[in-house]
Amino acid sequence: MADTTIEMDRVSSRGIRDHEVQAGSADTPAGREAPARFAPGFLLDREVELVADAARARVLAEIDRLNLVHHVAALELHGYTILSPEETGAAALLEPLMAAILRISETRTGVPVDVVTGDTHRHFHLPTGQVQWEPSLLLKDPVFEQALMNPPALALITYLLGESCIVSHLSSMVKGPGDDYLPMHTDQNQSGAIPPAPPYAQVANATWALTDYNRDNGGICFVPGSHRYCRQPTYAEAVDLSLFQPLEVKAGSIIIWHGNTWHGAFPRRNPGVRVSLVEYFSRSYLRPSEDLGPLISPEALERNPPRFAVLTGAAKHLKDFNSPVTRASRVGLFV
Repeated sequence: MADTTIEMDRVSSRGIRDHEVQAGSADTPAGREAPARFAPGFLLDREVELVADAARARVLAEIDRLNLVHHVAALELHGYTILSPEETGAAALLEPLMAAILRISETRTGVPVDVVTGDTHRHFHLPTGQVQWEPSLLLKDPVFEQALMNPPALALITYLLGESCIVSHLSSMVKGPGDDYLPMHTDQNQSGAIPPAPPYAQVANATWALTDYNRDNGGICFVPGSHRYCRQPTYAEAVDLSLFQPLEVKAGSIIIWHGNTWHGAFPRRNPGVRVSLVEYFSRSYLRPSEDLGPLISPEALERNPPRFAVLTGAAKHLKDFNSPVTRASRVGLFV
């Protein structure tokens, strides 16, 4: 009987990469036959694998550099994590972000936001929640560009979606007092993909809490570990208040979650308003809610790092369909 040996010249954390399978026979003078040949159309290109491995190494190195490993563990275990105000390093952005959102909210409705009582926002009853939701903010003020490029938040989003991920939309929410719960749901369901969802993230959310989040302030809630269900909640699950466990979050924090994670929100019982900035990201193959690329000015590109152009679609990271990077994006989650 012929014996089979595997000669490896490279092994990575994902297993055997380059190998040659040879069949040996005692009947041949050298004890071995010629190396086996394989149909190349079904083999992964070694260059593509190297590109995918390099992207993974870069993403994990940035996680390590920014001391975010425990946040990655939380994303894997719970499906969400919270960057504290101290970890974001963005304290100087909070007042400008709040001012810009309140200004835009007033401009678009003609009504100044009553931040003390919240009475101006008691009447907002939309299918998507009892909030004033305002999309298309990125181009309205450079402060939103700075928020988008926050290094810790972007590193965690990149861990979830890869280096070629894009901004689907950047929007604000202003929530006043009321009685409406936001039912449990997944952001993945908004992508238009048919369930079940893949276990890896196709979309992800980074929400800046510009006011304190808690139960009476109308804060968010999650079902820990629900990202592994790979489906949206049923009707009964979506309205099951026993699943609504409030998250206590300080103003200035950034909440980041996997697109499969079940989440909802409590009604606001306290006076005043809850204000947040929502950054919704997707993998590059999904169509964004906002086609930002053609609208990005040269000035915006000049004042931001190159990654900004990729995030907004002003530069196509995967523009060449047959390039190693584009092909690697089909085999590696971090590309």
